[in-house]
Amino acid sequence: MKVTGLSWTAFRLPLRAPFWTSAGEITCREGLLLRLMTDDGIAGLGEASPHPALGIHGIHEAEVALSRLAPGLLGADAERLAAGLPDGIPPALACALDTAALDAIARAEGVPLARLLNDQARASVPVNATLAAETSAAAADEAAAAREAGFRCVKLKVGMAPNPEGERQRTAAVRGALGPDVNLRLDANGAWTVEQAVRTIRSLAEFGLEYVEQPVAPGNLKGMARVRRDAGVPIAADEDVVGVEAARLVLEAGAADTLVIKPMVVGGLRHAMAIAAMARDAGASVVVTTTVDAGVGTAAALHLAAALHGRIPACGLATGSLLAGDIIAQPLAVEGGVMPLPERPGLGVEL
Repeated sequence: MKVTGLSWTAFRLPLRAPFWTSAGEITCREGLLLRLMTDDGIAGLGEASPHPALGIHGIHEAEVALSRLAPGLLGADAERLAAGLPDGIPPALACALDTAALDAIARAEGVPLARLLNDQARASVPVNATLAAETSAAAADEAAAAREAGFRCVKLKVGMAPNPEGERQRTAAVRGALGPDVNLRLDANGAWTVEQAVRTIRSLAEFGLEYVEQPVAPGNLKGMARVRRDAGVPIAADEDVVGVEAARLVLEAGAADTLVIKPMVVGGLRHAMAIAAMARDAGASVVVTTTVDAGVGTAAALHLAAALHGRIPACGLATGSLLAGDIIAQPLAVEGGVMPLPERPGLGVEL
């Protein structure tokens, strides 16, 4: 199957409400929608939505790189396309090209994309709700709604309170709304120093935490390892997992019990599968999440999660409801804290 054409369109999707993290608020998601045409007359879809922290620069960088790459990709074999990309391509663009090629191949074969990655792929994936309201009361209301909707796992954004007591009040309010039988994760997005992280996590341990995600800033693997050793709660690495080599360093440093894999960040589905295999060999678990992507990127992450081997924790894929609109015709379903794969071949989504 040869690539005969590439086209792309920029998009901008507002969020229903501001999404708050310790780094500030996100009000929209921007990216590029990629269509890869083949000599079989099949078009594969991909999405390049650079991390929101990159701002408009990330979109511009991806579009410039795609304009430069596109002529050289014509005539390429779709199966080998991603493996043949030159170094230095923005990871979100690499993800879009990888996804589009795999989508086209899976559509041609009449199978879900997940089956190309693992012929024993599961048909659905457990997912968590994400709470990012600015106030404790609003976060508790979101938690109650998530429980009512059937979610068995919730991730709460933290690192925004001025002191440990503020974090304690926020976490207590959410745990109270969830009750004792829903898993609770915290995500600090690197907001704390090592000392703050140890002290704060210890004070929150009584609320029954599944893990705390990225408690200290990325790049401080020794600090993360110390938090993991001293805080008494499992630790997940997110912002430190930016590629295969970065994931290996996290594991070698003993810095995390869980790796959070974002296809947009690590450069595509096949790189993500390599990271997941590495984590499995090291005895670490893996959680797949989006970067609040549009529907094509979220579908890609869903197929990735479905293709992972063994038992997987709830994944951060139920983010479509954060957007006020989407680029796919039919939203991906979330049913009682589970996301089933679309029934159609490939990604299973249409624009």
